[in-house]
Amino acid sequence: MEYYCIMVQTGEEKAFREAALKAVDAKIYSFERKLYTKRRGWFTAPLFSGYVFIEVSELTASIFENLKKTSGFCRILRDNQNPVKITGKALEELKLFIRNGENWGISKVQFLPGQKILAVSGPLKGLEGNIVAVNKKKKQITVQSSLTFDGKKFDLLYEDVEVM
Repeated sequence: MEYYCIMVQTGEEKAFREAALKAVDAKIYSFERKLYTKRRGWFTAPLFSGYVFIEVSELTASIFENLKKTSGFCRILRDNQNPVKITGKALEELKLFIRNGENWGISKVQFLPGQKILAVSGPLKGLEGNIVAVNKKKKQITVQSSLTFDGKKFDLLYEDVEVM
């Protein structure tokens, strides 16, 4: 199987996914997580805002053309002329996300030497990432993903943190 990252209009991840599933023979993933803020309370938000991931046996010209015609499509990464398969560590990370499902709750996070985190419980158990920032007041850790070429960053809300 081949995996690719597709940039879509922000906020249109679900709509694009549903339309693309009707247009192409492929699996398409968009991941959501639970977040909490004092203002909004608990809510669900995209983990990779503006991105979806596609799994195909082979990215053919007809599949690509149908994706481009789907409302909300921006481009396939790296660019439309040179789509790049997700491989290596990024592919391992994507497969972890796929195994854990598209809707995530809260994960327990551990800090590791070298500014890495490891989720030790919850739906992201086993995820490793590079810490970009920590906000203890909001109980959030900003982690940089290896799935996108621009190093997409996302926040993990944590309840219990263990320092090693």
